[in-house]
Amino acid sequence: MPTLKGFKEIYCDASFFIALFSKKDTKHRRALELFNEIKENKIVIHTCWFVISESMTVLLYQYGYSEALAFNQSVDLYRIYSPTESRHHQAIALFNLFGKDRKISFVDALSKVLISGELKNMPALSFDKDFKALGLTTIC
Repeated sequence: MPTLKGFKEIYCDASFFIALFSKKDTKHRRALELFNEIKENKIVIHTCWFVISESMTVLLYQYGYSEALAFNQSVDLYRIYSPTESRHHQAIALFNLFGKDRKISFVDALSKVLISGELKNMPALSFDKDFKALGLTTIC
């Protein structure tokens, strides 16, 4: 199973955060293993506010308030990006391009734009198959 050995920074997707903060999620154990590696190796977690929003909402609606609150209380641990208007337009174009053949979320498209741009293709923690379909390096 892939590990985070040698990485100093990682981008985290909502699917990772949701699995990490919900013991009922089928990927919880794997997310916890990866998070323990992050802590041990002092790896910097990057994400964006759209991922934070998606994670909080899904945790609340699917798992409950305590899971959403625990995640909410962890956000200060992450380096969170606020994409520019230009990045939003790039994500919309990517969403439109991929949306014809397969369904991808706008948040995934925006993450792809951020990772490919200012985050210099850093690997991502995601249980979402769309990240791989978008050509992103994923570990999970």
